[in-house]
Amino acid sequence: MKALLLQDKNKWTEMKVEEIEKPLPNKGEVVVEVHAVGLNPVDYKTATNGNPHWTYPHILGLDVAGTIDAVGEGVVDWKKGDRVVYHGDFMKKGGYAEYAVTTVHSISRIPDAVTFEEAAALPTAGYTAYEALFRKLPMNHIQTILIHGGAGGVGGFGV
Repeated sequence: MKALLLQDKNKWTEMKVEEIEKPLPNKGEVVVEVHAVGLNPVDYKTATNGNPHWTYPHILGLDVAGTIDAVGEGVVDWKKGDRVVYHGDFMKKGGYAEYAVTTVHSISRIPDAVTFEEAAALPTAGYTAYEALFRKLPMNHIQTILIHGGAGGVGGFGV
């Protein structure tokens, strides 16, 4: 498969598309045929500084949308062809590739009316806003909230 590879930290301006081995799913994982990937500040910032847990070459790309290509052992509620979106694990290889692997508990179904591009724009900013408003802040007891500086991705979803 083809993937956009980061050869080492601070080498993001030299990234190239190269052929690498297609991933296989482990227990509780799925392989996703990638149709769209988001580009977030965390992608290019970590490309500069790297991560001590990464091995190189590394594949960036946290927000991934596509169709399931293969399911690992123990995966029962998902099948090949299902349309999914997910926020990847920062410690693992990302979605700037033709195929990416993720855990089954991290995927969400994409409704038919939503494009892959629209879905890939959601996870980092959208899930962060949702987490802040509905899991960290008890919105069920609050009638009004001020979102200050809602011009960025997380703020935009919050608004």
